[in-house]
Amino acid sequence: MLCLLIAPAKSADFEDFGDIDRAWDGQKSITNKEFEEVMDALQSNQKKKDEKQRKKLIKKISGGGTSLHGGLEPNQEIKELPELKRDTEGQLLSIPVNIVAGGQVLEKGFYNVSAEKDSDNKIYLLFYQSQFLKGKVPAKETKDDFNEENLNFVKLLPCTDSTVKIIYGSLDFNAYTYLHFKQD
Repeated sequence: MLCLLIAPAKSADFEDFGDIDRAWDGQKSITNKEFEEVMDALQSNQKKKDEKQRKKLIKKISGGGTSLHGGLEPNQEIKELPELKRDTEGQLLSIPVNIVAGGQVLEKGFYNVSAEKDSDNKIYLLFYQSQFLKGKVPAKETKDDFNEENLNFVKLLPCTDSTVKIIYGSLDFNAYTYLHFKQD
């Protein structure tokens, strides 16, 4: 009796495979170009998903939005910083008044100002015109950068009716000095 039940069940299942020879009759053939276009579309969708996940991760890490400090946005390119150079040639300074420097008078004009630190760690500002040293003035070292944008700088700032302040900055140190000037 068991054999009689198994035989009709197998024959019913076998009848489903009768059309196996005609299974591919209704399908369309696809060219290589069409296949590549479909694959490119699928890959571009995957790239969009990856980019979206990356942005979500950046937003999660950085807190989203822009940073409080300029130049720190997550999508901004990092710029290459210029190489730091020592001030070997000095900085050009225009002096509009006659300055009394160390008992000498520095006349109005342009001066190339550099600084040096001697063996006792005293700092001197040196005023040159061409290759000639026109004056040497003691200065005080400071940690203040005087809110200057550049690392190497020299400026003349008016203080009182008879005094000016000269500020100097370089990679090695920053310094300043007060000098009197003669009225014309």
